[in-house]
Amino acid sequence: MGHRLDVRFRREFPLLIPIPKRTAVMPIPMRTCLPLALLLLAACSKPAPQTTAPPAMTPAPTAAATASAPAPATGSATIVDTEPEEKCADEPRTDPDDKRPRCGGMGTPLASASHAYRITLDNGESFTACDITQPFNGKIGRGMITMDFTPSSAQGGSVKWHFAGAGGTVDMAYDYRLSGPEERMTGTFQASTAVCGKASGLTACAAARQQSFTSTWTRVEACSE
Repeated sequence: MGHRLDVRFRREFPLLIPIPKRTAVMPIPMRTCLPLALLLLAACSKPAPQTTAPPAMTPAPTAAATASAPAPATGSATIVDTEPEEKCADEPRTDPDDKRPRCGGMGTPLASASHAYRITLDNGESFTACDITQPFNGKIGRGMITMDFTPSSAQGGSVKWHFAGAGGTVDMAYDYRLSGPEERMTGTFQASTAVCGKASGLTACAAARQQSFTSTWTRVEACSE
């Protein structure tokens, strides 16, 4: 009776009957291999990659840091650029750009070359010009002839001759040119203008003709008229 009720209950209510769970059982041979498999798995597994931070960059020194760098130590060697000592010279100073000291007076500044000259005409008369680079004049013929020089350079210019005496005057004009060494030069005078004279209120001029004569110009240190 009881068996029939059980069969009938299973037929009418199959879902209410619990089904026992089956647990898979590892075969005995595989159980002995399990420790060895775990060791092999641990040995073959790759280690986790290590992350290493990149090295820190050292900043380049700035201009301000370079300027504020400490000065070299007191005991460090210092190179000093020294110019060779200037030698003296014994020869006379003829070049205005020659700045060498004279051996007779080291370190004493010397005056520039003199522009004073003693001018001697070819007839033997002479006078002194204190600076031939500036307008100057001289007298000859016992003071009756005045020569007024107007230099255009240190090597020449023009000169006017004025004669006054015996109740009359005579005027002439020349160009002059200097040549030779500065210590002793040769002056050449040339004229091609008419010679004009005045006397008793009258003026007379002679025809123009070529005239020339020479002179000697000698440099002097002291100027004395």
